Amino acid sequence: MKSNYEFISLDKSWHQTNYKKRVYSAPTVVNLEITEGCNFKCLHCYNPWREISAGKNHLTKDQFDFLLNEFIQNGVFHFILSGGEPLANYKLLKYAIPKLLENEISISCNSNLSLMTEERAKELYSLGLDHILGSWYSTDDEITAHITQVDNAQDAFLRGIRNCVMAGIRVSVNTIVTSHTRSTIYKAGELLAKIGVYQFIAHRVIPPAYERTLKEPNPENNITVEDAKATLDDLLALKEKYKINVSTLISYPLCMIGDLDKYSDFVGRGCPSQSGHRFNINASGDTHTCVMEDASYGDIFKDGLKSVYKKTQFWRDNSVLFEGCKSCDYIDVCQTGCRMAALSSTGKIDGKDPLMLGPEEITKPIKAITNSNFLEQLEIPTNEISVAKTLRFREENDFGLVNIRWGNTIEVSLDLFKFLIKNKGLGRFSVQDLLEIEPNKKYLASLFSKEVLEFKDFKQDKSHRGVSIDPCKLPLECFNT
Repeated sequence: MKSNYEFISLDKSWHQTNYKKRVYSAPTVVNLEITEGCNFKCLHCYNPWREISAGKNHLTKDQFDFLLNEFIQNGVFHFILSGGEPLANYKLLKYAIPKLLENEISISCNSNLSLMTEERAKELYSLGLDHILGSWYSTDDEITAHITQVDNAQDAFLRGIRNCVMAGIRVSVNTIVTSHTRSTIYKAGELLAKIGVYQFIAHRVIPPAYERTLKEPNPENNITVEDAKATLDDLLALKEKYKINVSTLISYPLCMIGDLDKYSDFVGRGCPSQSGHRFNINASGDTHTCVMEDASYGDIFKDGLKSVYKKTQFWRDNSVLFEGCKSCDYIDVCQTGCRMAALSSTGKIDGKDPLMLGPEEITKPIKAITNSNFLEQLEIPTNEISVAKTLRFREENDFGLVNIRWGNTIEVSLDLFKFLIKNKGLGRFSVQDLLEIEPNKKYLASLFSKEVLEFKDFKQDKSHRGVSIDPCKLPLECFNT
């Protein structure tokens, strides 16, 4: 299926790096909208159905049970319960959480948190919800009311955060950087850090699907390179001062970032739709690859997960890559920026991301090996190693997928995959044992950085820099220490 998108060119034979694209049988992460209902109507909302059926479709227990069986059968690792506003379908939310955890599927929840009472937070935590992603709009109450189109939205949101923190739920907060909110990012981060937020995420605004046909789209739904870079600097300053984790949910072109070592917190996510990891299911059963996509690839209740996922293969076979990035060594990490931003800007899904500056603007590589001592430890054949207890596994055709935690999954060779499975929970093995399976010490050192492997008597730095990066997709310069 080549979709109804317009392309600059369907010939992507120019794509040449050391990494060879692998085909997944199914996604590793599913974003499930358990309801279309939402008490906010945000101006930048990406849900393409909101003008047509918002509030009409809500997932039932029977539908969820069907989906759960699909996820188990296809080896999905991580699940995001979203909407709409998932708290608007609270009974199903309570039902879904323990069902997923019982089947070793990790979970998170996306919510505007305005409906999160103290009682609900305690109950959800007791059921096993340990992380929730909330939405932030502005430090100005009036701007928040303007964006959400709800009075007193700010107070309700902050109350919801505090209730989650008191209950023990880790709270990440995401904000969309627009021309309205750019100047408030640092102040917002200060406030959120002080009330116990675990992670502050700020990502570029992407014009919603319903604006793509407008002659005069909302100017708020765009951001400049200068504002984007300034936002990343604000986030790093917040991390330094308040020790709060920082990140971005929508990829920036790496050539816009430039210094990949300095800005490593924002490197590696790439496009989860192009990598094959992410898949999205609406409450109606409609499916799409990117959460901002207004295309549908079929009804999952009629066709099943494997069938609808297969229809999105053009996302993952390099068809949507922008040709201007063909000389970039980081193309398999960056994946030519955000494809929905390119679509909004150029009308072509394989068009240029408006924030792209060119491969020559990448000035410093990210470090695949976060601690040079890993290499030193690998020089001692008798050193003892163990496999991280958190790992989950899924075998594919001629390779394996290793999930480290939550939605963080990497690709490994089939030999290494089987070795990791065999040795997980069986105690320790030696460096020599490991080298017989995988002789590349620099690559192995990167797996210690990724927390796939652990040395017996060596305290590892869990910095989580570039946490989503798959080492096999990085250029060789990233492995120099």
